[in-house]
Amino acid sequence: MKKVILVASVISTLTIACGKKEVVKTERVFDINVNLENDFINVENTKKQFNAHAGDFYSGIDTVVKYGAGYVKKVDDTLKGYNLDLIVSAWVREVSAPCEGAIAVSLNGKDGAVKVWTGLKPDGTNFKEKEWVQLRDTFRFNSEKMNEVNEIKIFAIKTEGGDNFDVDDLRIKYLFHK
Repeated sequence: MKKVILVASVISTLTIACGKKEVVKTERVFDINVNLENDFINVENTKKQFNAHAGDFYSGIDTVVKYGAGYVKKVDDTLKGYNLDLIVSAWVREVSAPCEGAIAVSLNGKDGAVKVWTGLKPDGTNFKEKEWVQLRDTFRFNSEKMNEVNEIKIFAIKTEGGDNFDVDDLRIKYLFHK
């Protein structure tokens, strides 16, 4: 009787195991929060204290130090064939109008060549001098474009004007999906 129960258990286990379908993961999410309270690379020369949007620190840039807080995401081969919804949010501040700073989005190929250059910046409706304002947008890239990309860079940039452009609480959500 024990042998019959053992054989039946083995057969039912094999039947259940073989009957399961492989689940293909069709969505991968990476959520990054560059709030300058944590350590991120390449922000030490722009890291400022006092009057941050949240916490104690923010990234302050101008036309001399043109690049501020940001993040580089490597796109490995496991993400090829996926579409990408890139959700970017940041709090920014500039002393005077017009606001000439921005949050840049750069998709780069294997050789470092820029495949896509876009971004977001305050406009007349959501900009207030000397005040923190929130920027947010979703950028969509299809799988064909993403197959050409090896890294995604999101960072603060300021190439014009004489005042500072401040950035805090940069949040980046990468939603790769089929």
